[in-house]
Amino acid sequence: MHVMANGWWALVGLLILSFVLNPYHYLATGFVIWDLVRNVRRERMWFGVRVTRIGKTLLLRYARACAVGLVASLALLAAGVEVTWPSVVYVCVVSILLGVIRSRLAAAPIAIAVSVVLSSLLRLYHGAIPGNWAPLWQAVAEMPRASWLAVGAAAVLAEAVLSLWGIRDAILPALVTSRRGRRMGAMKLQLGYVVPVAVWIQPFARPHLAFSPGWHPWHIAAGQPLAWFAIPLALGWHALLTSVKVERALHYLRWLDVARGVILIAGFVGARMWRAESALYAAVALVALTEIYRFALARMDRNREPRFAPDSGGLRVLYVIRGSLAERLGIKPGELISHVNQAPVRTEYDFHFALEQNPAYARFQLTDDRGEPRLVSSPVYEGERHHLGIIFVLPGDEPVLRLKRPFGFLETLYLRVQGDVRRGSPSSRS
Repeated sequence: MHVMANGWWALVGLLILSFVLNPYHYLATGFVIWDLVRNVRRERMWFGVRVTRIGKTLLLRYARACAVGLVASLALLAAGVEVTWPSVVYVCVVSILLGVIRSRLAAAPIAIAVSVVLSSLLRLYHGAIPGNWAPLWQAVAEMPRASWLAVGAAAVLAEAVLSLWGIRDAILPALVTSRRGRRMGAMKLQLGYVVPVAVWIQPFARPHLAFSPGWHPWHIAAGQPLAWFAIPLALGWHALLTSVKVERALHYLRWLDVARGVILIAGFVGARMWRAESALYAAVALVALTEIYRFALARMDRNREPRFAPDSGGLRVLYVIRGSLAERLGIKPGELISHVNQAPVRTEYDFHFALEQNPAYARFQLTDDRGEPRLVSSPVYEGERHHLGIIFVLPGDEPVLRLKRPFGFLETLYLRVQGDVRRGSPSSRS
């Protein structure tokens, strides 16, 4: 491999500028940030404390996205994935338009699949095309569909990896109104990323690189002028779950991403080695499989008993704050605290009164998700008694979030409060 003209710096500069100057990158990132910022006011009203971490969470996510994107870029470059700049514009525009219809459709895998389907349909049309539309029609019809399927495969596999890495800050508590009008707890999953990946593209200007005879990426000819181009991939999952554990939903999601990755890779290889129609089949299969998964998970969550409903037998734990005494004790969301220091607790007043009986020691009798009792205890040092880090599901008549079960990229943006919510007292967080 050798470099022509201005060398590596010009190529690296094009790579960076293609990502930094892409408005789609900022649009997707802005909505991911907005979705987190909206949590803060609600959490303070409900729990009297802010649970969502924004600054640190976003920095860590950006670092993870860049690390995963680097690995995905190496794989795409080695596979000889080459796109055109009109196709990049086309996919970004399709993603934005789909996002206007519904946010989950703006996710990179879905947007790429829909773009491939539309391009395939245009190729099947052989009638007359108005002269004004001919350049746009040609740009869409000549989209390198196989290469874009490879980019989509990189997106879903990156999503599977990111769902294993640092998900604690993406699982957050919420309050909803049940179908019977009661207030109960729920868990929100807000796992959104914008992952940059690099692919080959025809050079815009003189600086370019070319491969000498010998090893070269698949379907890249020796001596062919090439340049790098960065593509931002918006991906991730957002959901509101009342019955299914978020960890279980993510486990199913990882298997879904692996299956979607296999489908897209098969479409990429099939379109290059067999028939171009393989890209269309793979794109349709990806959209269908994604919607089937969404429907199945929503039905599963709807048909099971809620995990965070108030219980007359004690206080239901909704959330445990990171680094708190409750986390060190191993108290988990969904568990029921029935006794504190051997005294039964049914209300938050009972809870604090029982703690006051022995300020230096805390002993909790819990019932876990399987209905099995267990005991946890620990010395309580000065100041810890008022900051145990437990958020309870407290009964009340105030309407909170409308009970919906969104699932998909940025779908939690559609959650709405069903009326005014009184500011929670500090005692709602123990």
